[in-house]
Amino acid sequence: MSRPIIDVHSHIGQTVTNGVGQGVEDWLAGMDKAGIAQALISVAAGGIQAEGLADTRRANEAIANAVREHPHRFPVGLAGIEVRHGQAGLAEVKRAREELGLKGLVFHPTFEGFGVDSTMFHSLLEALGTERSLVMVHATTDGRGNPTAIAAVASRFPHLQFLLGHPVFTQQQREQCVVAVAANANILLDLAYQSDPAITEFFVGEVGADRILFGSDAPYFDPGAVIASIEAASIKESDRELIFHGNAERLIDSLA
Repeated sequence: MSRPIIDVHSHIGQTVTNGVGQGVEDWLAGMDKAGIAQALISVAAGGIQAEGLADTRRANEAIANAVREHPHRFPVGLAGIEVRHGQAGLAEVKRAREELGLKGLVFHPTFEGFGVDSTMFHSLLEALGTERSLVMVHATTDGRGNPTAIAAVASRFPHLQFLLGHPVFTQQQREQCVVAVAANANILLDLAYQSDPAITEFFVGEVGADRILFGSDAPYFDPGAVIASIEAASIKESDRELIFHGNAERLIDSLA
C-alpha cells in the first residue's frame, strides 16, 4: 500500500567517532529511494569540535538552511548544543530558536559524554523557554540517558515534547520505555535503528500506536530496513498509518 512516510529521526552532518555522515542532497536522494516524503532533521551528534561553539553554530546553520531551502521535505529542524559548551551554549539555544527558526534540540548522551541528570543539560532545556519545543534524546542502555533517566527529566519539563530515539536495543531498555511513556504524556518514541517486526508489535501492544513514530537514524541505519519491519509487523493497518505519518503530522502541527 502506498502511503506518506515521515521520518522523525534523521541527521545532517558527520560523526567523528565512526566517520559516517551525509549532506542535504545525500539525504534527499536517500529519502526518495526509501519512499520518505518528509523528514525531521537534526545535527549529527559527535561532530567536529576543533573550534568548539563555532563548529556547533555552523552545524545548526546547516540544518536551518536545509529547512529554509526545502520546507516541504524538511518541516522541522533541531539544533545540536552540547552540554560541554557550558554557559556559552545558552545563547546558542536562544539563537537557534529565535533567529534560525529551529524547533528544539537534539542530544546524544553517549557520543556527547554527559548524563541527563546534568545541571547544565537542564539549563539548556530551561533556555528553550515556555514555547512548545521538541527535545530528541538518543536513548542509551546505561545510566547516562536510559528511558528511566530521560523520564525523570521529562517530568520536570512538562511543557516540552520529548522524543526517545531508538529505545530498542535491549529488553530492559524497551521495558523502561514502556513505563516512561505511560507515566509522562510528553514522551513519544521512535522505532529507529532496528529491523525486527516484533519490536513494533511489542510497543504497539504496550503503549499504543499513538505514541510511536517511524524514525530511521539515517545515515547510521538503513531507512528501508526499518520501513520493512513496520510493514511486516502484525498490527492493525490503522496503527501502521499512525506510525508512518499520522503521529508525525500531529507533532509537526504542534510545533508550528
